[in-house]
Amino acid sequence: MTDETPSLLASCLARLQWSPERLAREINKKCGTGTISRKAPYNWLKGARPRQHLPDTVAEILADRLGEPITVEALWPGSASSGPAQGQRPSDQQPPPVLSLPVTMADLVNAAVAWLVEDDPALPVRPHGQDVPDVAIQMLGARLHQLRKVDDISSTRLAMDWALQDLRSARKLADEHAYDETTGVQLHRLIAELAQLAGWLAAELGLCRLSRSCLLAALAAARTARDRPLAAYIISGMSYRAVWEGEPEAGLRLIRIARKGTDREDRGVHVSLLATREARARAALGDRAGCEHAVGEAAEAGSGGEQAAAKPWASWVTRPVLLADAGRSWLELGCFQRAENYLVDGLLLFGDSQPRNQMLHATSLAEARLGRGEVDGAAEATEDALSLAGVMASQRAHVRLSGLRQQFLRYDGAAARETSRRIAEFLARDRLQQAG
Repeated sequence: MTDETPSLLASCLARLQWSPERLAREINKKCGTGTISRKAPYNWLKGARPRQHLPDTVAEILADRLGEPITVEALWPGSASSGPAQGQRPSDQQPPPVLSLPVTMADLVNAAVAWLVEDDPALPVRPHGQDVPDVAIQMLGARLHQLRKVDDISSTRLAMDWALQDLRSARKLADEHAYDETTGVQLHRLIAELAQLAGWLAAELGLCRLSRSCLLAALAAARTARDRPLAAYIISGMSYRAVWEGEPEAGLRLIRIARKGTDREDRGVHVSLLATREARARAALGDRAGCEHAVGEAAEAGSGGEQAAAKPWASWVTRPVLLADAGRSWLELGCFQRAENYLVDGLLLFGDSQPRNQMLHATSLAEARLGRGEVDGAAEATEDALSLAGVMASQRAHVRLSGLRQQFLRYDGAAARETSRRIAEFLARDRLQQAG
């Protein structure tokens, strides 16, 4: 470790006017309460390197707040081996070149506006090189289907790594091989779907910078393919990300752009999803009337029996998803009984499908019940969430479980104490597993 190593970290903190304790709070906010002690960054200023995945987290937080590239190597030069650092995956260190630059929320909004107001680009054609093999298109399509199943089971990190690998392969085909309009559209649509999936999975793992970059690349490919429903879907994901990141104004603007630019003839489940995501953005802004209107639009659009017509990328959008998401919107508005009604109905309809969504909505149900002071029911819902969280990697789940624990600590009963202990035990065990 050189004497210069802590100076960049110290400079970044000074520019942000952050104390080391503030950096610790931001890390715990992102990774879950108790990830590090509030004094840990003082050791980093003296030259110590954070453990396991934390160097990436620190670099990502600083880059996002400063709006410029901040790398682990720049913060701690010479401390990593020639290969990935322990606890890191190759996909964290070597994203595709198109994903290597930092992307701000303003960049996402600007790209969405451009999609809405500008003319569609020319259809993709490349006359040079060997023809794209038909089997390559077929294999990429099959891989997309498989990757969605992998994530449905549990392996978020594995699915993201594979999606990034396949994205590199698809982009190589687009950059180096020859294709006509038909094949070019198919290929760029696959690139868009792979980048969207990788971006969504990166968000689940707390990799904000990579997630934004993937979503921006996905929108560019969807525009090239002239697939407006897919582009609107990608922008709706940007909106959801904005709400997660505490920027609901940007989230509302993005989802309004997505809805305005959607093909008016594309009805059913696709429109329901966009309306549901608008409801979430409006709920985050405290707009009860707007939320209720959007929830009603989602229910009306999804009532026409068109579920079977859903595109592959929207096949996960089912009635239980829409019900439970409406419940989360009402929860954010503080309408606890109404939220519980939607969430219970949605969770009952999931059956064995979509364990990640079930886990997240079970935490929402626990929050709704705590909002009404029903501690025993909240403890039961939390136990359901914990039983699924043990096999599903999700940064959102960790944040919600950490918040739930703080709410349970306000109660003195045996059920509250035991549930708080169980959550703390799970979070500690999961941190150890990630570190290993």
